[in-house]
Amino acid sequence: MKKIYDLSPEIRPEMISWPGDGPPQIKLLHSIRGGFPTNLGQLTMTLHNGSHIDAPLHFFEDGDGVGEIPLEILIGNVRVLCFSGVKTITRDMLEQAELRGVTRLILATDNETLWDKPDFDRNYTYIDIGAARYLTEIGIRLLGIDYLSVEDFEETQGVHKHLLSRGVVILESLQLAGVAEGDYELFCLPLKLGKVDGAPARVILIER
Repeated sequence: MKKIYDLSPEIRPEMISWPGDGPPQIKLLHSIRGGFPTNLGQLTMTLHNGSHIDAPLHFFEDGDGVGEIPLEILIGNVRVLCFSGVKTITRDMLEQAELRGVTRLILATDNETLWDKPDFDRNYTYIDIGAARYLTEIGIRLLGIDYLSVEDFEETQGVHKHLLSRGVVILESLQLAGVAEGDYELFCLPLKLGKVDGAPARVILIER
């Protein structure tokens, strides 16, 4: 049986969240112990908590929402590319990776160690605008990364806007521990939410 990798972090109140967004909240509305016939929980969270996709509407007033993103982009062959000891992923680095013909790309970086910290860390690995431009030039349709943003914390628009304006789906907050560099089958299934700026997604890889 082919190995399945679950890339989605567990949704819980203690999980790392983008500054200002706030963590998810989970509470019990009523319980069997309290005399009700069922337990009923409630989840309150932003559309960008946990593993999620960004839609163009996240950065553009009239951009497409999640419901307008074709599922064909979210399912299929994907390349996992590993970078160690790197803070900024540049065009030159990606050019050396021979990505021609790749349409979905996930970046596995030292960000994986940041998930063990209790709080958000601004010193994560990201791609710069030159790298973003290169990815659109070669036809990338989906880009994933192993922390809360593909972009530098201090520059939170240029890379996102470039990618989203050119039809690239951004997939963030993946956990890639144990995933080796190589080619996999990707299944990224966001909640069916329609005209919204993003959506939580369960994300798995299957060995090819």
